[in-house]
Amino acid sequence: MKNSNQKKRKSFFNYKMLIGLLISILGLYLGFRKFDSKAFISSLQSSNLILFFLAMLIMVFTVFLRAWRWKYLVLPLKKIPLNDLFAAEMICYFGNNVFPLRMGELLRSYSLSKMSGISVVSIFGTVVMERILDSLVFAVILILAVIFLPEMPVWIKWGGVVASIIIVIVGLLLYILSSKKEFLKSYLKNHFKIFSMEKVVNPLSQFIRGLSALRSTPHLGLISIQSSIIWILCIFVTWVIGASFNIYFSIGNLLLIFFVTSAIISIPSSPGYVGTYHAGVIGILLFIGLDLSLSQAIAVVLHAVGFLSLTLIGFVYFIKYHVSIKETSRRFEIEKGQIKV
Repeated sequence: MKNSNQKKRKSFFNYKMLIGLLISILGLYLGFRKFDSKAFISSLQSSNLILFFLAMLIMVFTVFLRAWRWKYLVLPLKKIPLNDLFAAEMICYFGNNVFPLRMGELLRSYSLSKMSGISVVSIFGTVVMERILDSLVFAVILILAVIFLPEMPVWIKWGGVVASIIIVIVGLLLYILSSKKEFLKSYLKNHFKIFSMEKVVNPLSQFIRGLSALRSTPHLGLISIQSSIIWILCIFVTWVIGASFNIYFSIGNLLLIFFVTSAIISIPSSPGYVGTYHAGVIGILLFIGLDLSLSQAIAVVLHAVGFLSLTLIGFVYFIKYHVSIKETSRRFEIEKGQIKV
């Protein structure tokens, strides 16, 4: 029993968590190593609280839209009430903002499984579909920005090239899925034997299953529109926070901030993207031409908009539905062990 508890503790507090913590500390150091407390406080005091709370409301509304979109992704499994989907989405944000190792997605899958009776792994498959869709929409926005905003920096333009390549690869995968699905599965298993099944073949197969399911959904058009609205509102939140400081970002600058923050949260960090998010926002605001103290203030407020509102609401649902991290991990491992790649 003692060895079992030690094993669970070890899996929860592992080297990935330590690396994330160190990266967050580095981000905080880079973002705040030069800090003028008086100028920082003065910048905060100049902000408009009404716009701050408006940005919070918009963030909560985007989560509602995500829940509405998720409804159509899980519809082939079961028709689930929108309020249950919204609760699970909020639990996800709470998990990502409070617990290490991005536990939110597992907590989200487990909580909805608990509410609906659908297996955790099946629900997690819809989460994979959602992440694929978000990545594709992000890539499309990046490509459009490069095409229609020639003043974008060179590194963004290179990002557009990479995004174009990704779109082409996804298109090829969709073609292969429609005609040579079994060949692709066999190819993955035979040519990736030198790698760990868990680290390479399983994620690739999961990605392919997600693409296949996404392609076959009858609501793809509506889901795509929902995804676009979600991203537009997320970008608009940045404009609202800028306006609260009497800074009115252009479309080009808004997209720059959007691209940097979207990329930066993929880097391992402590819960809530603390440090990495701040460093990314401060860096791009300095690049745009804002002064350091104002950039630091905007970064802190922009992070707080989502962190405070979503974590608080997520905590309420986390308690309400008696979500357990230990039970979440146990259920997921049990069900995952029953799934063959």
